[in-house]
Amino acid sequence: MIDRSKLSMRGRYGIAVSGAVTDHVLLAVATEFENTVMRKIAAVAPTDLASRFAGTDPLLVTHKYDGEGVLVYYEDGQECFAFSAPSGRARLGLPALDLLASKLKSAGVNKALLRCELYLDAAAAADGGRRAGVSEVIRVSFSGSDEDLARLRLAVIDAVMIDGKDLRPQQAAFAQTMDQLTALFGADLDAQVHTVAAEQITEDQVPQAFERHVAAGAEGVVIRRLNRAETYKVKPIRSVDALIIGFVEGEFEGQFGISSLLTALCYEGDGDPWLQAFSRVGSGLTDAQRVELLDQLRPLQVSAPLAMTDSSGREVQFIKPRLVLEMHGEDLVHAEGGREQRTQLLSWNEAQGAYEFLGLTACPRLSFARFRQIREDKDWRQGGARISQILDRDQRPELRPATEQTRVIRREVYAKGEMLRKLVVVHKAGELSFPYLIYWTDYSAKRAEPLKVTTDLAASEERAMAIAEKLLEKGLTKGFVPVGAG
Repeated sequence: MIDRSKLSMRGRYGIAVSGAVTDHVLLAVATEFENTVMRKIAAVAPTDLASRFAGTDPLLVTHKYDGEGVLVYYEDGQECFAFSAPSGRARLGLPALDLLASKLKSAGVNKALLRCELYLDAAAAADGGRRAGVSEVIRVSFSGSDEDLARLRLAVIDAVMIDGKDLRPQQAAFAQTMDQLTALFGADLDAQVHTVAAEQITEDQVPQAFERHVAAGAEGVVIRRLNRAETYKVKPIRSVDALIIGFVEGEFEGQFGISSLLTALCYEGDGDPWLQAFSRVGSGLTDAQRVELLDQLRPLQVSAPLAMTDSSGREVQFIKPRLVLEMHGEDLVHAEGGREQRTQLLSWNEAQGAYEFLGLTACPRLSFARFRQIREDKDWRQGGARISQILDRDQRPELRPATEQTRVIRREVYAKGEMLRKLVVVHKAGELSFPYLIYWTDYSAKRAEPLKVTTDLAASEERAMAIAEKLLEKGLTKGFVPVGAG
């Protein structure tokens, strides 16, 4: 089921970034469920709730946790694990997984595939007050202490299969699934493992239910109709005023205009202003606005402090900081793939009309950002685009001195006739979840594919050396002799 060589272990707990699930059937079923059920949930804006749900049909409203969606596989006699599909990111050895497995075993269940939310209770938030979001879950998963890992909870939100019975067709009668999950895991919301918080209401009660759940710390709500397979998610709209510092131009509908805008937020402080690159926004602009903004921004162009492109490789044109825009989005993403979200920190010298790149620092991005309007009434120098809108501080970050980016800690070369084997272990500087890279080069001149290079990651030097020894043991057959340090 799990390729343990992919796991970074700490005691019983292990996590793999990807590719750890070896059961292709399990991964295929899980991926199909994610694609046909979870990714089909339609988004509804809070402002549309009253008009969208005006009747009296029964609905099930469930709490939307700000955590990481995972699938959990349980089989009696095997270690229970959580994973993502289709990436194969996997976790095992969590206290919450142990508790879930014990509940299923006590209920006489032999095998189950469940959809859960891995989350932290608000009391476990790093700042002690704000909702502990998915970024905190990821941080704890990759670098948290044993005490942190014990704070992770599992909210069971759906069942894919239980003891061989396929429950996917039951989406149209989800109340039955909820009854089954509640019987297995209970409804104690203070427990480490529990069924998702839910309430059955009528359509016209949805706006009030949404407000209640958000006030209680929810990321939003999920709304299910009980008479057909129809599901919606609702999140509060987050509004941010940001400074426009750049743009990408391109062709659209036979015209030429703005494709996206690069925005920044401002720190307080004396001297040249410090600007933190924030989100790029392209959605929400009308065709007319794209053309008008291009004419408005082109005269403000200045030299780029560093080369930046959009996802299509088109160059970002930097401009003098003048205009403030209002953008709307769903939430702030602090980390992705176990790595803290970092953006460019710049300073602006008005006299020289130039930016200076100061480095990369932590800054979340706004998910599903949409352009709302230009705020002519906002002055960025008077707090119109302050960074405290998204962070609980507005003081300038401390700049770290430049450090060596990569340090080779082990390099060995072995030969046998025309065959070569090379091992290199390097350490990359910075706050990385997996700072150690292990490169293994296998060269055989007479082979159809002479050169093969593989790369492994490790969270610690101890783990990196263990992987290195395993590669040497497997790759050095009889006759190979060391020929130097490469």
